Amino acid sequence: MKMVKLLDKLALPIGIVLLISLLAGAYFLNRTSADAKVPENQQLMVDVAGAVNNPGVYQFDNGAIIEDAIIKAGGLTEDADLSLIALTINRAALLTNNGKVYLPIIGAKDTSGSTTSSANPTKLVNINTADANTLDTLPGIGPVYAGRIIDYRQQHGNFQRKEDLQKVSGISASTYNNIKDKITI
Repeated sequence: MKMVKLLDKLALPIGIVLLISLLAGAYFLNRTSADAKVPENQQLMVDVAGAVNNPGVYQFDNGAIIEDAIIKAGGLTEDADLSLIALTINRAALLTNNGKVYLPIIGAKDTSGSTTSSANPTKLVNINTADANTLDTLPGIGPVYAGRIIDYRQQHGNFQRKEDLQKVSGISASTYNNIKDKITI
């Protein structure tokens, strides 16, 4: 009987404390998620180059994807390397401010002077500029990881250190250790 009377006396204060706690939690949760959002009206500037009809720097709304960049740059040219694009570029990936989208051209020369159809494995591979075929020459990096490296560059910009290559999904420390002497930035 004493316990029931005690519970009756404490029910209202406990209820008020719980209600205040719930309201405070909801307020802070809503405030935190609002702070984390990128402004929807933010404009992105993106360099679109390679196998597009009108390469250049274009402005996009936040939330635009690579396919939007291809369309805005006049679409793909006839000499676009469609198989390499399909392997290495996620056309649904979000554009990033001050980013670059490069669409490979059939037989184009990369920065090392080799064509996209063959790469010279004796030279260091620049992970910031190499195309998918060149990246594919690295031990343990096949077409899938080469595509992920290029996607990562397009989404996050150039690698600042060689070790940053490990931030790419699927590239482990052991894979990095096997190629660290074969790459440069």
